[in-house]
Amino acid sequence: MATTTASSFVSSVILQPLIVAISSAVLSSLLSYEIAGMLDWRPIVICATSDVLVIAADHLKDQEVDIGSQGAAVIKRFTPLAHIFLALHASLLVAALSLSPPKATFFTAVFTAPAFLWTTPLDLSRIGAILERLVWANYSQVDKAHRPFIIKRVPGMKAFFSGTIRSCGVFSVVHSALQSPWESTHNALPWTIAETVVWSMVNRTGHCIMSDVRDYDEDKQAGVPTIPVLLDSLLKTRMLLTIVHAAVLTAFRHNSFIVASSCFAIGLVWILGKDTPKPYFRLSLHSQSIFIVTYAVLLAFDLL
Repeated sequence: MATTTASSFVSSVILQPLIVAISSAVLSSLLSYEIAGMLDWRPIVICATSDVLVIAADHLKDQEVDIGSQGAAVIKRFTPLAHIFLALHASLLVAALSLSPPKATFFTAVFTAPAFLWTTPLDLSRIGAILERLVWANYSQVDKAHRPFIIKRVPGMKAFFSGTIRSCGVFSVVHSALQSPWESTHNALPWTIAETVVWSMVNRTGHCIMSDVRDYDEDKQAGVPTIPVLLDSLLKTRMLLTIVHAAVLTAFRHNSFIVASSCFAIGLVWILGKDTPKPYFRLSLHSQSIFIVTYAVLLAFDLL
């Protein structure tokens, strides 16, 4: 474990959550425009602050392993700053939810709960005997009695949750906050809501798998069942991602922004690897945001 420094702590707990939150803010802005023809600040703030809280809290929890090590002094010094940062975004989230319909609070809770419980050991005996049998069907009675259920350990669950939250979760929050009918009367060509949701799911799932490509050696050694580890091949993983992105590209070929984003994502699939510096993977994270912002700029200057 590398020693925690001031810069690494701030980057992990503050900067990285903000960078991820930008992507959610951009997507929720597009959906708000598609659904109602305007930008409503409430769902945008809800989606962005939820990202910040989930990721910052998770990263702050990870820093606890350094307590007692050489990084303990740094953690103790900057933890109050992290708490202020979390409290600020929690206040913004509460304010946005309080001014939104109850459904927005419900969907926010539903789609953020798995993220908050991502690495939390769960006692399946309290959840129910049926779920316990399903999850631990291949384990002995001794294992079931002593081994807790951790969402992260379920094969492929990280990519599934990330893609679902990014697509269905963001859409549900935006739609419920705007209280709009399921059939939007606003014409935001070349976009459609269904295409945006599917594109978002594939894009974020692909980025999540690319992050697993980056951490392939560590995950394989630790036995974390990510998609690359399950396939036991980075080449197979790249081929799978290429096929999926190509399918989206083909299905939505009438939308030049989705086509360009999918081509960009495919290029990153083959460029980025386990030896690529982590900051470059932010291009994968924002492979959707870049083209949504491009659309917004062109729209603002009447170039569409």
